Amino acid sequence: MSYSGRITRFNMHQLSSYERLQYQRDRRAEALAMAQKQAALANSLAAIQKNQAVAIGNLVSKVAMQRISKRV
Repeated sequence: MSYSGRITRFNMHQLSSYERLQYQRDRRAEALAMAQKQAALANSLAAIQKNQAVAIGNLVSKVAMQRISKRV
């Protein structure tokens, strides 16, 4: 029996055991893909923040070196 409508926890019992397994596999695959996408986005944002922190550190160091060279 193939169920053409929306599958919910209330009508899942109408599916065959094979169809239920396939449905659950598909759901797990979708969840894994979404988790990987979110992890990639988080990693890219972390890399951007790291690069920004390095740039700010370089700028502060440059200003400090300029102040030191003006005093001498």
